[in-house]
Amino acid sequence: MSPGPPDDSRARTATPGRVPCLAPFACHAALLCGALAIASATAAVPAVAADLEMKPVQTQWFAAAYQLTCGPLQLGVSHFADRYGARRILLVALVTFAAASLLATAATTTAVLIAARLVQGAGGAALSPVSLTLLLTLRGRTENEPHAVAGWVSTAAAATCLGPVLGGLLTSLLGWRAAFGALTLLATVSAGCALHALGGPGPSPTSPRQAVDVVGIALCTGTAVAALITLTAPTVTASAPVQASSGLLTATLTGLLVLRTRRHPQGALDAGLLRQAVTRRALLVLPALFGANSAFTFLTYFTLTRAYGLSPLSAALVALPAAAPAVLTARLAVKRTGEHRDGAPLMRTGLLCVAAGMLISGSGQRHPMPLWLISGACAFVGSGLGLANGAAMTVISCGRTPHGTARGAATATTFAMLGGATGPAAAGAALALVGHPPRTCGTSACDALGAPQGTPLALALLGLLTVAMAFALTSRRAGDTSGRDRIT
Repeated sequence: MSPGPPDDSRARTATPGRVPCLAPFACHAALLCGALAIASATAAVPAVAADLEMKPVQTQWFAAAYQLTCGPLQLGVSHFADRYGARRILLVALVTFAAASLLATAATTTAVLIAARLVQGAGGAALSPVSLTLLLTLRGRTENEPHAVAGWVSTAAAATCLGPVLGGLLTSLLGWRAAFGALTLLATVSAGCALHALGGPGPSPTSPRQAVDVVGIALCTGTAVAALITLTAPTVTASAPVQASSGLLTATLTGLLVLRTRRHPQGALDAGLLRQAVTRRALLVLPALFGANSAFTFLTYFTLTRAYGLSPLSAALVALPAAAPAVLTARLAVKRTGEHRDGAPLMRTGLLCVAAGMLISGSGQRHPMPLWLISGACAFVGSGLGLANGAAMTVISCGRTPHGTARGAATATTFAMLGGATGPAAAGAALALVGHPPRTCGTSACDALGAPQGTPLALALLGLLTVAMAFALTSRRAGDTSGRDRIT
């Protein structure tokens, strides 16, 4: 982002050693809102599906709705942050997020709840990139940027792992609506802190005013929607023409998006990050990582609540061992990548850890697995999430342009969000592929999703796919910078 005009508030927040404690807290709290909107809702998904009698495809879209709008809309955030000021955009985003969370709390139909999640994602679009931009501004000095990135990644990792515990606790004690009520309260508190503590960066009248790349954002959104339709098609229809048509549409929109990015360097996606082989590799790792993580979480919670009969809180506690490793490995990955400038080994290791967790969970096809082994699988997934995400975000942060913090962060988080959005749909597609698709609505749909004979095999299949992606995306050839940099 371009620097704003010098004023007292900006000087106060950018001066090292004089940053008010409430200012970074407001940034981390805003980031928590977005991360918890995904994580805390995870534990509530089975309860929501049973209460509102969702069909399997509706359950998958509910799980993906937030990421579906949050991801692409982040691509226009840097423009509005430059034009109107990061603080102002953060406040608008928090208010929108709070209002949508309140609507979700009061929703009585599936359509209203999915719509609320879509609007919640629109409000959450600014939370990740703008919070990172403000944290980097608060640090003030370039050498302190790795500390800001490490704290940002650690907060996201902690929320991702601890969010289900909060969601499970509220769902078990007060019902699933309480999880969305808590998000409403957190967003309100975050907005109050931001209003009180945050100064600049403000609007930048000296930076060139560029129009929002509406076409690029629309192509990105269309690609994500088409991909979700392709992945959910097996659970809705077995018609080969329908599946082939949606797959062809996804490929066509992806090609158009790549072509537009190549021809419009100032478009929605950060073309500079995509041109560099090292940062391009990190960007491609993010959707693979978060897609695998969300698919694992989606299947695991249905299994724990339906096949094992656990409450949402108990299911979240079984998955709790993922929390501490994710935070620790994220910080380790940021430090090591910042020192060596090569995150490929850590990204590969992280993806392989996630795959190991999936394969462990997929080993109990004949007999139900003991809960301690499922906890061990969650620990593997949490460790891998921290390693790969920390390394990828550090590589992207180091490779961004000097004034492209918000745009680079938006591009990175968009890739991650779209991967997370496709995870539940990929889980449903894997179940359909192994011959155990969910066939009916309500409780029986949840039972089908949690059937021991189908879920482990689907997890094993997704784990093998993750192993393949780990080596394909982090190989020496994938990161070779000796040739001409180009968008592929």
